[in-house]
Amino acid sequence: MNCKWVSNEDRNLKCTRQADSSGYCIFHKENKSKREIALFEAYIKKGKISNFTGFCFEDKFDIDKVINFDYEKLKFCEAKFKDEVDFSNFIFKNSIDFTNTQFESYVNFKESTFLGNCIFNKTIFNSKYINEQIFQKSDFNGQKLIVEKCVNFPRLDGIVFSPYTKFILKDTYYNEDNSICGRNNYKIARIQAKITEDNDNIGYYYYNERNYASYFLKSEKYNGFKDYLVNDFFDFLSKHFIGYGQKATKLLLTSFFIISLFAFIYLFTGIKTLDYGLIKLNLLNNTNSLNELVIFYMEAWYFSMITFSTVGYGDIIVFGILGKILVCIEVFLGITIHATWTSILFSRMIK
Repeated sequence: MNCKWVSNEDRNLKCTRQADSSGYCIFHKENKSKREIALFEAYIKKGKISNFTGFCFEDKFDIDKVINFDYEKLKFCEAKFKDEVDFSNFIFKNSIDFTNTQFESYVNFKESTFLGNCIFNKTIFNSKYINEQIFQKSDFNGQKLIVEKCVNFPRLDGIVFSPYTKFILKDTYYNEDNSICGRNNYKIARIQAKITEDNDNIGYYYYNERNYASYFLKSEKYNGFKDYLVNDFFDFLSKHFIGYGQKATKLLLTSFFIISLFAFIYLFTGIKTLDYGLIKLNLLNNTNSLNELVIFYMEAWYFSMITFSTVGYGDIIVFGILGKILVCIEVFLGITIHATWTSILFSRMIK
């Protein structure tokens, strides 16, 4: 009877090894006896196995004691490590793949050397060790280090990159308690992207770096509570309305919202038009039809648009002192957002 292990990613990928009474082979079997654990390691050495897809490692794993032979590529896809894992001081001469790997305990990559590509995709780490600097003094000389959709991916502080290594960090998230870890990792990714001229991802890394940094804005870090409120307020605006200058669509939607909101308010403060004269709605006594309301709103939206853009044709003027105050506020917002647009476009052109 063949082992009944089947890949969760590719249902066509199955194990063809002989199974025991549990239905699994010794490599995919869980809850191994001490004898089976010893045989498990011996079979790896004897068979010079480098594809560990779906393997279950239940004892402490020291790669120096197991991988003492040449290999083309190490694959730990969908493998489970129940105990501590030691990859420290090891030279990965070729590529290594940790797709869907689960590290249930501590894992150590300190002072390792990577000469090939390294992939962490949907890799799960133990949250207990998320702030451990497990890559300290690790030397990446391969073409790519890819970290995507990982859970509890630890801090990369102390990592050393070759100037030719492309570091990709995508869709890897951290909660508020681990925001410093998120900030540091995305900062490292941004710095490496700048070195390798990976301009497509610099903005994405910068946004995430700023986003996680905003979680630990604390009042005690400022001269006073007033300074804290000012910084926190502007950080809130920068994050939600312009995406720290990296999400132009947010700025576009913000502009559209401001124009539409002010147009609605102008309907009640009053505007004078060449075509319809004074337009001023009364909520308590509205006698206008739906068609008239739509036309009046379009007139108000047009006026709001030319006010926001500071064009001011003069064919529509505001009515009343309150309307003039609103116009001043909208012009100020328009000038501010125009400057932001210019900054974003200039930044994109430089990249």
